[in-house]
Amino acid sequence: MRNNVDSNQAETIYFNSNGRLVANNASFISEQDTLLLKGYTWFYNSLVAGNVDFIWGYPVTALFEDSEIRTIGDSKDGDPTKDSSDGYVLQARVPVQTDPGFIFLNNRFTHGPGPIGNNVLDNSTYIAHSGGSDTYFDNVTLINNKFDTHIATSGWAVQGVNSQPAPNPEIATATSGWREYGSMDLAGNTLDLSARVGGYIMQDSDVVNLLERNAIFASFNDGQGWTPEPLAIPILPDEPIAITPVNNSLGFAGYNFSLTGGEGGSVVTVDNGTALKSALAQAK
Repeated sequence: MRNNVDSNQAETIYFNSNGRLVANNASFISEQDTLLLKGYTWFYNSLVAGNVDFIWGYPVTALFEDSEIRTIGDSKDGDPTKDSSDGYVLQARVPVQTDPGFIFLNNRFTHGPGPIGNNVLDNSTYIAHSGGSDTYFDNVTLINNKFDTHIATSGWAVQGVNSQPAPNPEIATATSGWREYGSMDLAGNTLDLSARVGGYIMQDSDVVNLLERNAIFASFNDGQGWTPEPLAIPILPDEPIAITPVNNSLGFAGYNFSLTGGEGGSVVTVDNGTALKSALAQAK
């Protein structure tokens, strides 16, 4: 939990690599700085929860797809009856202006109670704010996502909002900065984005190469590309599978022999029951 004395950063993952990270059907729950990312990462059918910059970092490409991005009540003031406000989902520090950075495709931005039980006020959470440096870029792209009522109608924490600095670039374009396309409420109704401040509203032609994984990760491995695929969800039987009882008196292989050792014999090392049974059969 957060407090007003100590450092409150608590990453569940710090992916400090230029390689690849895949998270399928996973949950990452903290408050501040839940995910710190670099390199190429793909989060699919997963939950990421927090309240302050809980997705941030220096990625080449970080794709969040078909997942839940949940802002939770802040525990910092220690009052479970006081719903929190002024949270931020993202802070992007993308090293190269032309790199995609953070891409959110077909997700749900929700809210819920935090560790002490308080929730999040309506119209109080900003999609992103900037670290305020010209040495990295605030590249965030939102495509066909659904937003709950906690997200501020203005969307982005531009310069002056809660004393925030200006993003880089300060004026977003189709290829860099804060960008948005096809946003909806949780019921699937199109959001009116005319009240957004500081972001770029993308057109159909702007998102053509940002709708499929192979295009999004095309720069991986010097342009060889990467197309990650979802892991299969295990299908569990309706009834437990019967397990054959183990006869402990026969050892872990369930097999016994009477053997007589002698000088000059050979040594056989095994690491499973099948190999042990084979070795015993040859030795008897």
